Amino acid sequence: MMARKSNINKLLQAASSSNSITANESSSELPNKPLSSNPAIDLAMGANQKRARSIKEPILQLEHDQVVLFKYHDRHESAIDTEKFQQIKRSITTEGQHFPGIVRKTDRTLKDGRSVYELIVGRIRFEASRDVGVFKAFLKELSDAEAVRVMLSENEDRQDITPFERWLSILPLVEDGILTNNEIADLIGWDKGNLSRSLKAKKFYDECNLSNYLLDVSKVKLHQLIEVASLYEKDPLSVQSAIDLISEKYSSKKDNLFLKAIVSHLSEQEKPKTEKIFLDGSKVIIKKVGNNVSISFNGLPKKDALNEVISTLETIGALK
Repeated sequence: MMARKSNINKLLQAASSSNSITANESSSELPNKPLSSNPAIDLAMGANQKRARSIKEPILQLEHDQVVLFKYHDRHESAIDTEKFQQIKRSITTEGQHFPGIVRKTDRTLKDGRSVYELIVGRIRFEASRDVGVFKAFLKELSDAEAVRVMLSENEDRQDITPFERWLSILPLVEDGILTNNEIADLIGWDKGNLSRSLKAKKFYDECNLSNYLLDVSKVKLHQLIEVASLYEKDPLSVQSAIDLISEKYSSKKDNLFLKAIVSHLSEQEKPKTEKIFLDGSKVIIKKVGNNVSISFNGLPKKDALNEVISTLETIGALK
């Protein structure tokens, strides 16, 4: 954890060392101290040395209509509706905002001439400070890639982002090529192989419109999503059929319960089912395993008796 915290400090220092705006910069220097009779004491006390300048970064106090979200922001809307968020909100309301966020200036202005800033770090603090009316933030000049690095490092330090929420946030970064997969893995502390495997689930997530069913990031397990995605890769029609069925008959199932219901339904479908029908002049055996169906006739059935075979096929889910 200490390594991660120092990591964000290094990122911020590197990003602002050449162009940061400073305030309360002291231009005065202390006069030389008189030398003592002991050179060792003089050396230890820094005699004849000049004091370094004190540099403080400016903290902006912004009204909330001046702030827009970073296009690659990594906090899901559902993360704002939690007990932890309410605790932060109560703290800021009663004690003030102790930890500023980070913003960068845009080229936009409001009708009254106030500048608009993009929120890089501090989404939860930003939302929690709405009742106070002022949001405190450090001003940084950052490229998209620099902003993403700072954002990922800061939020990973706090470790309050679920793996699924983190996964959602990195999808646009990969799609737009803002950072490489290896850079992302290093910043968020994920194994590179696991990251690559998780990104394969994006096709399943998009094609099956899972954003309609996975609503609360705190209630979705990423490993469960990856498991269902692997099933979708093998048999997309069966998985889509399960999604349609569950969303229609069990509309209350959302988030991880929705994913578990898909797995359960598919497992049930894979169980072998056998039905025997005795028709006039024929014994019919119907076997279903997954999407494979076999029908055997022991004797020739009459044509008008085949309706019972069709009805049985429907009963065991062997017809579309």
